[in-house]
Amino acid sequence: MKQLIDPNMVQRVMLFLAVAGPIMGLIVGLFLGAHEKCAWPKMLAGTLIGALLSVSYGMWRVYNAITNAMGLDSVANLVIELIMFAVLGAALGLAGFKISNIFKRRMN
Repeated sequence: MKQLIDPNMVQRVMLFLAVAGPIMGLIVGLFLGAHEKCAWPKMLAGTLIGALLSVSYGMWRVYNAITNAMGLDSVANLVIELIMFAVLGAALGLAGFKISNIFKRRMN
């Protein structure tokens, strides 16, 4: 019996989204900013949001490497992943906050 979703299929889909995400974000940002005086903030925001798919792909690869090396059930694996995802989430949140403040200042 063959699996419906195999690891190779997931790898291909994640890679496609990692490449297509920033491009689609740029296009959506361009369409959203097309009727405004200055379209580049929307284009940049769309690209950055799309780039999160690339970050997601990278984190998925790191998660798989750690899980394969340490095992799925190990406590060390869970602690390392918790720290890794918490630090990345805090960094992305801080970067998003700073970028948002820059956009707000430029729009005023």
